[in-house]
Amino acid sequence: MRAYGAFDCTHASDSLESQANHGEDLQRGWRKLSVPKIYRTMKCEADRFPVVENSNQGLGVRSDPTDNCVDIKLDSDGFVVLDGRGMSVMSGWRKLPGILIPSRLRDKCQKARGDDQVLCFAMGEGPFEDSPVTDQLELRKDKEHHGCIVPVASVLLSEFESKLAGTRLNWFVDEE
Repeated sequence: MRAYGAFDCTHASDSLESQANHGEDLQRGWRKLSVPKIYRTMKCEADRFPVVENSNQGLGVRSDPTDNCVDIKLDSDGFVVLDGRGMSVMSGWRKLPGILIPSRLRDKCQKARGDDQVLCFAMGEGPFEDSPVTDQLELRKDKEHHGCIVPVASVLLSEFESKLAGTRLNWFVDEE
């Protein structure tokens, strides 16, 4: 089987019936790889999708070196340094630090004491492990329940931000 970004080509010997029996999503002889289930608290637009912004409460990364909290490093040409740093995500919203969990969820999670203006968003269905998120982004775990969404290749910051923003419609609210 050869992998191509977020898709892999099925073996000719794999029958459509056997693939369907395994619940795989087929598209013209290709099947989608399972995107890892990831969580992040973010501000929400009126359409119930995350706000695209470079903050700890948005769909984006912080890169200003004068800021105390930087999510990524850039080289002298403005390319993202591939060092495993990127947009922070978790394996579940209850795994987040209490300050990031909206306090309105305290009945579901005792440590919740965060801003009620954010929602717990999720994306994907697969196991929380190093794997593709899109054809240009991947999850890189750095702890058991924490990881970062990073580019698969060094790209300009604007391109990385665009790729992250491109996932916006894949996120859904999950506060159960």
